[in-house]
Amino acid sequence: MWSRGIDGRTLQFRLIGINNQNFLMEDLETGSWWQQTSGEAISGPLKGHRLTQVLHDEVTFGLWQREHPDSRVLGLDARQSRIDSDWEVGTAKAPVVTPVRADDLLDPRALVVGVVIGNEARAYPHDALGDVRVILDELGSTPIAVLRADDGHSLRVFSRSLDGQTVNLLERVGATPARYLDGATGSEFDFTGLAVAGPLAGQRLTRVPHVSDYWFDWRHSHEATTVYRPWQPTSGR
Repeated sequence: MWSRGIDGRTLQFRLIGINNQNFLMEDLETGSWWQQTSGEAISGPLKGHRLTQVLHDEVTFGLWQREHPDSRVLGLDARQSRIDSDWEVGTAKAPVVTPVRADDLLDPRALVVGVVIGNEARAYPHDALGDVRVILDELGSTPIAVLRADDGHSLRVFSRSLDGQTVNLLERVGATPARYLDGATGSEFDFTGLAVAGPLAGQRLTRVPHVSDYWFDWRHSHEATTVYRPWQPTSGR
């Protein structure tokens, strides 16, 4: 999700084509073409400019409704939809257009949570969150946490810096809704990043923008990306 404002004006976009299996947008004001996945203008008068990423959510409707009970829904009439119910299953089997590298750490269509901080990018495979609700990491000089909600699908990323200290979150096993404990203070955080109990109650962690993408596409747009791997003990001889 991107802000449409750039250089003091608001752009209007339309679909103009497909590149690397994600869409290209054309702004009606200058005719520049923009890549969906990176927000970069790749041709036209604004080539080289980048749109500003907007913090957004990719969560289940149940969680969204729990947090925003009065929200409204903009939905497509199912009778007019041309999207098959098994569309995602079919897409996962489709070939990709970028070359598969021999040293690739992930399958081309592995789903990843992509995070960029400063000049550093990292992909967090969805599989790494299989049975855990918390990934603690550091990207650049920023300590971050990738949190999964109790629905098993909704994800958010937070900075773990709070008042100059680093919060180390642990899953509160069995909690519904999901809760996360700071090991140092015993403070309890919810999935919005708000401390709801303990010495830090009332304080809130800062959200970090992220995108969900296929590995082949994320790697294509972030050539220097690293891939998160869970810590494994070194085997002894």
